[in-house]
Amino acid sequence: MKSLDRLLRTWRTRVALRKMPTGADAVLDIGCGDGHLLGSLRARCREGIDPTLPRDFEVDGLRLCSGCFPGDLARLGLRGPYDAVFALAVFEHLDDQELRAARAVLPELLKPGGRLIVTVPHPLVDRILDVLMLLRLIDGQAVEEHHGFDPGRLTELASGQVRLVSRSSFQLGLNNVFVFERNGLPCS
Repeated sequence: MKSLDRLLRTWRTRVALRKMPTGADAVLDIGCGDGHLLGSLRARCREGIDPTLPRDFEVDGLRLCSGCFPGDLARLGLRGPYDAVFALAVFEHLDDQELRAARAVLPELLKPGGRLIVTVPHPLVDRILDVLMLLRLIDGQAVEEHHGFDPGRLTELASGQVRLVSRSSFQLGLNNVFVFERNGLPCS
């Protein structure tokens, strides 16, 4: 990972963490990579899933699992419920079938009042990333999987149990953060 990749990841992570519910004690990071986001938290339960991990590992309450979302959640025992579920730069990599499966499983992953925090890039970002890769300023992990994802499609994640509570942009409008919340009162 190059310096610009790390800068963009850190920026995205900071924006997302500001959306996390206060006192979140159980957190899942979908597309956790090396555990950067989870490593910055003090939550009792910190779990992550990522298809690029070479193996599963667990240390000091941090559990990272090699697998795909949403298909491998049950096999890995990642059932929740969680106070917060993060999916930073993930949904633009999912196809239509995976998006439908995500919509079905997300309410089960969240506690009542729990939040799903998602970031996705603006469609123009693909062109910018291509130039940055050409200039060797970024590694551009899995950019070929973006396929011009429309951030507006994320509103499809809202259901009878999960509602969209906020949507905003950051990084000069080139990235979007969506916050969904499971209906019901938070558990004490």
